Amino acid sequence: MGVAEDFAPSFTQKPQLRQEDDGNKLIFECQLLAAPKPEIQWFRSEEQLSEDSRTNFRIQSIGTNKYLVVLELDDVVETDAGLYKVKAKNTMGEVAASINLNFSPMDEPKEKQIDGLAPTFAKKPAIRQEEDGKRLLFECRIQADPRPVVSWFHNNNPVSEGPRHKLRIEKDGHSYFATLEIKNVTVEDAGKYKVTAKNDLGESNATISLNFDSDEAPLPEKEGIKPTFTERPIIRQSEDGLKITFECRCVGDPKPEIQWFHGKEEIKTNSRYTMTIEVDEVLYYLARLEINNVKKNDGGEYKAVAKNVYGTATAYINLDFESTEKPKIPEGRAPRFPKKPTIRQEGDVLIMECLLEAYPDPDISWFQSEKSIADSPRERMLRKNISKELYLLTLEIQNPTRQDGGLYRCNALNEYGECNANILLNFQGGDDAAGFAPSFIEKPKIIPNESGTLITMKCKCKAKPKPDVSWFRGTTIVKESSKIKLRIVDIEEDKYELSLEIKDPAAPDGGTYRCHVKNEYGESNANLNLNIEAEPEPEGDGPTFVEKPRITSHDSGKLVVMECKVRANPKPDIVWYREGQKVVESTKIKMSFTKIEEDVYYIKLELRDPGTEDSGLYKCNISNTLGELNANLTLNIEIIPVIKEKPKVIKVIKKKTIIVECKVLSKFAPECTWFKEADAVKEDSRHSVHVEQVKDGEFAVKLEINDVQKTDKGMYKLVAKNEKGEAPHRQLR
Repeated sequence: MGVAEDFAPSFTQKPQLRQEDDGNKLIFECQLLAAPKPEIQWFRSEEQLSEDSRTNFRIQSIGTNKYLVVLELDDVVETDAGLYKVKAKNTMGEVAASINLNFSPMDEPKEKQIDGLAPTFAKKPAIRQEEDGKRLLFECRIQADPRPVVSWFHNNNPVSEGPRHKLRIEKDGHSYFATLEIKNVTVEDAGKYKVTAKNDLGESNATISLNFDSDEAPLPEKEGIKPTFTERPIIRQSEDGLKITFECRCVGDPKPEIQWFHGKEEIKTNSRYTMTIEVDEVLYYLARLEINNVKKNDGGEYKAVAKNVYGTATAYINLDFESTEKPKIPEGRAPRFPKKPTIRQEGDVLIMECLLEAYPDPDISWFQSEKSIADSPRERMLRKNISKELYLLTLEIQNPTRQDGGLYRCNALNEYGECNANILLNFQGGDDAAGFAPSFIEKPKIIPNESGTLITMKCKCKAKPKPDVSWFRGTTIVKESSKIKLRIVDIEEDKYELSLEIKDPAAPDGGTYRCHVKNEYGESNANLNLNIEAEPEPEGDGPTFVEKPRITSHDSGKLVVMECKVRANPKPDIVWYREGQKVVESTKIKMSFTKIEEDVYYIKLELRDPGTEDSGLYKCNISNTLGELNANLTLNIEIIPVIKEKPKVIKVIKKKTIIVECKVLSKFAPECTWFKEADAVKEDSRHSVHVEQVKDGEFAVKLEINDVQKTDKGMYKLVAKNEKGEAPHRQLR
């Protein structure tokens, strides 16, 4: 991509303090990198500072995504002493640092300076299923320093550790891996989850929704079910735009009562509002609110509140209006599986079917466990359009065997969202009693040796028969080499220790590893995150543009100057190229490289008496030990057009149409005019002019005359010109 991705702020120079005006003025300065530009806040102790006659804030761009942040304090008094803290925040995260201002004796205690990193989510929460969906893991990666306090919420209620919920946070290098584990998942676990990470420097949060898009979620093993909304609410609009319908799907036992609210006001049934609730599946209900004759003041937040004796649940919907009086309803629809997938067998063919709602047309992928399924003579994927927004998705397996057993997943994705349907394929009877699918019996471990020259990843699993083992780094399979050893050791009956050893590990070996075990009864995966710290980065900065590269013309076009300004530390090396060939100084070309201020350099190439042979792509390569930068400039030297040959008649069509052509040499398409005798030929229904490029620097200029008449006879000439001048004309009689 040509545009750099956004990133959270980070300090390249922590706050420093200097004095001016004999100590009457103090200046706090720091430098940071951020994209987009951050918001800045200054604090003294815990009190946020505001600008006034004594206090002035500045943020100044000093390079690409680099900023100088300044606090100026005039007429300094003793009460200005204290711990000053600066916070920089953008949409990607937050960072903070502090510095002490102390007028007291050296041995008097100072407030503790706090430097570090406010929490940011390096990896947003994702949901992973295990044990055929009976166990769910919400996982996210957080960058923070000092260690953050992590809290989880379900529908705004705090999630506490308990028999079904496990909360973990593990340090992994400079980041933390936070997990919420839910065991014995039921439909009551659906809803919105939020994770909050907080330390002394700031706070960040992220959300993820757990939706059950079909009735596949198990019901709680207890009397009664509290109301739970199992899917995202849907907004539907009539074709004439006068009626809006909100639709929510919920579960509950006994049947819940539904109340609708617009803002804080409860909605009552009348001529404009109709509320219904109908059975969708056993213990599942569809609640709808219809609004007729929709008006602009119907916009805002709506909520559906479902209640029964076991609890309450709330679903929120926003109805927005465009600048007109028309409601702004999303044109598309996120994928949703309204029914539970089905499995059946017809002869030698096993058929899995899913009903899908989506608009526009979604991309469909099928997976067995984590392995993507591709069309083949044995496995065929079909899609049938039932209506504009309804599809029947089918996976057919010819002559299925026990190896085809396991968890299947149908993934549907369009620009409005993503959804998955899970199907568990079990083969009953036969030899099942003689074996079982692999499962991991201990948490995977990463063990470095004392010298750091060897890292071992270990997992333990049970399986019968002995499983096949594959290791992956990301999506790439790991193979044995002089650096990597893979082992599987029998530790007792049907139990195995699996290991991956990395010799002389380095930063590129870091990443997410996965141990995949499989036998004829099923398969399982264990994930490990290997974080290897790289060598400390050298101080300084790679080159960045202070002023964008440009080309200017001087002395009536006799001198061309290509120039740019860059910031770099240490001093960079400069090499110029033209069309891939290194440029060297000559009587025509002069190159210069001047330091104009601290770490800022002016780079220039001068070209005397330029000609067409000097045209092309010029590249200035600017590099130091910390980075590299290229300035690309395209130089176009235009010349007066040249008429290569005199006009000639190239085609006569049924004696009614004549085409006259002339070849013109020009860097760019010239402005062309045909003349008959002394009069310019104007384009009309009978006359048309075409300028076509035949190759680089050459154009065919054609005059087409339709319905030829005797009056068309005469002397024709072509005049071609550009901003450099006009070509001598050539004539055709």
